[in-house]
Amino acid sequence: MKIRRFLGICWILLLWICVVPAYAGGDPIILGLPTSLGYLEGYESRNAAELAIEEINAKGGVKVGNEMRPFNLVTADTRDSEPGIPVSEALMAYEKLILQHKPHAIVAGFFSSEALLASMDITSKHKLPYLATIPMSPKLQEKILENYDAYKYCFRLCYDAPSFAKSYLGALKLINQDFGLNKAFFVIEEALWAKAIAGKTAEWLKSQNWTVTGDQTFPKSTTDFASTLLKIKNSQTQVIVFISSMPSVVTFADQWRTMKVPAVVTGLLPALCGEDIWKIHNGKVKGIVNLVEAGCMPLKVIPESETFYAAYKQKFKKPPEASHGTGATYDAVYVLKEAIERAGTLDADKVVAELEKTDRKGSIGRVRFAKDHQVVFGTNPAENALAIVFQWQDPGVRVAVFPPVAATGKIQLPEWMKKK
Repeated sequence: MKIRRFLGICWILLLWICVVPAYAGGDPIILGLPTSLGYLEGYESRNAAELAIEEINAKGGVKVGNEMRPFNLVTADTRDSEPGIPVSEALMAYEKLILQHKPHAIVAGFFSSEALLASMDITSKHKLPYLATIPMSPKLQEKILENYDAYKYCFRLCYDAPSFAKSYLGALKLINQDFGLNKAFFVIEEALWAKAIAGKTAEWLKSQNWTVTGDQTFPKSTTDFASTLLKIKNSQTQVIVFISSMPSVVTFADQWRTMKVPAVVTGLLPALCGEDIWKIHNGKVKGIVNLVEAGCMPLKVIPESETFYAAYKQKFKKPPEASHGTGATYDAVYVLKEAIERAGTLDADKVVAELEKTDRKGSIGRVRFAKDHQVVFGTNPAENALAIVFQWQDPGVRVAVFPPVAATGKIQLPEWMKKK
């Protein structure tokens, strides 16, 4: 009887070992997330990191050598996207986070390209693997290629300005082919990344024999666009190239519709991306052509984007609303986990070497880094990450129009531009 009882206990223990995951019991791996937490991309990136960490820790954590360790997130509000906040103040918040919490890596990171570029020496000094998911200036890659040993710790998972332009220009080409429109006016936020997109777009328009009817750069504090829209209305413009991450884009869209400006609004308007925006603005966004990163919008061609989108919606009781960064941050945490496990250590140089070998299917598509540490974006999610151009159409839905692999409809002109 005693033997049978003993064997029974052994069987239960064996079953427990096989079925129950090895819960993380080691010291936590600290992930730092310094960004503008008051802005959409900032707080949604924090949410996405929390979601990924919750999932990973629930499955036992991260295997570092023979030890399972949990992720732990620490944040700092750098406010670098806010008008009037100097870069130096954002850098102080970053260094304070590093000295106070001693993170092993950084995810999401600064909101503005200016702050990201200025922080690269700090990141290098502390040897912190840094996976950026919000700023878009291509100068990041330039600095990495110029001084790899110093800046090799920096990677970027969101689209950069050239990647954005590649998808965006595909939509402009459709507008030209379908409607014969070829006169564009630029309205650009005073920011490095926005100017980079505008530069690429202007080069392409010139090569395609478009006419640029004018351009207007505006500071982040701008809240009224009536005079700019009047100028556009009087310049025979047919397409507006609008690039800005500021919430004031809502005002621009409202004024455009009220004034019935005879030009299609296109570009990057993050505040008008979320699936609830149509309802919030009573359909006033109808006709606007916008661009988002996969993950911020679920796509059938990327099942991982649908899984992430549903999990985010369930946890936070609302869907992602940002144009980019949310899915990329979720993927960044998993990319880092896998790199640490392959390295078998938290040694930064060894983790960086494994990050460079990343190849996984994420919510943004296939995640692979180029030599310059930028995730490669393209038009086929089986090969690259994906950016989607969509248009708000009746009855309040985001209709994907580019690239063809994800398109579910075609671009339509605003009612007041249609021939009667």
